[in-house]
Amino acid sequence: MSNRKDLTMLVDHSLCIGCEACTAVCKSIYDVTPSIFRTKIKEHSSGQYYSGSSVGSMRKVYKKDACFHCTEASCVMACPTRACHKNEDDLVVIDERLCISCNYCAKNCPYHAISYDRPNAVVDKCSLCESRIKEGMEPFCSTVCPTTAVKFGSRDEMIAYADRRIEDLKKQGYVHANLYGESEFGGQRVLNLLDETPQQYGLPVNPEIPMSLRLWSSMPLRPAALLAGAAVVGFNFLHSRKYSQKAEEVREKHKMAPHCHFAPGIDEDDDIEALERKKEEDRMK
Repeated sequence: MSNRKDLTMLVDHSLCIGCEACTAVCKSIYDVTPSIFRTKIKEHSSGQYYSGSSVGSMRKVYKKDACFHCTEASCVMACPTRACHKNEDDLVVIDERLCISCNYCAKNCPYHAISYDRPNAVVDKCSLCESRIKEGMEPFCSTVCPTTAVKFGSRDEMIAYADRRIEDLKKQGYVHANLYGESEFGGQRVLNLLDETPQQYGLPVNPEIPMSLRLWSSMPLRPAALLAGAAVVGFNFLHSRKYSQKAEEVREKHKMAPHCHFAPGIDEDDDIEALERKKEEDRMK
């Protein structure tokens, strides 16, 4: 494990039984809020209830939902403060010190792999146990999987295993067996071996990063642009609030001077003074 940037996780979903051992160990190790899951098993239905006039087959498949650590990561492109970034091992991580909880990373992740806890203003995701990788150890989830569905090693080793496994699965009748993540978004550090089409597992086929996001990412001063936008919004809010207060003052003054010949908002102080003089003159008569 000398080249940490080459280390890759492979999830063989044909072996996953949905036991949630990976979820349990992750929740027990990392101090995250109850609503946040860095990894979670999701159940999907595969097959058809009916095929023409005959009853078809239906089965459950399980997918480990977690960050795939894309080479071209849309979450990194979307983050205005660089809180979501690539670390020295090319893993996608979030620096909570820079995070402003804008939720842009979660909204732009095509895999919904980033959790957002709105009440606590917390954003979190799988880091592939980056601290353990630095120490030459495997991520926790690959050490506890009872069926060895979660594997970890060099990229070449993982792809070679996937090729052999796909060949075996196709011999067993799983004609759509495939490896997802080898090329998607420039290649992913978490590969997914599927025994059905990506759609059956809720994965997008041939996903692409929107051009608008690429343009936003190319801006050299994204934080400055965000702050400038926030400043404009703030100015408009304060200006509108000040105008509303002034308008209310004008309305109150003209309630005192209903006979005013000036239009509301024009020399209203002179109107009040004229009214007070008239009252004084009437009193002296």
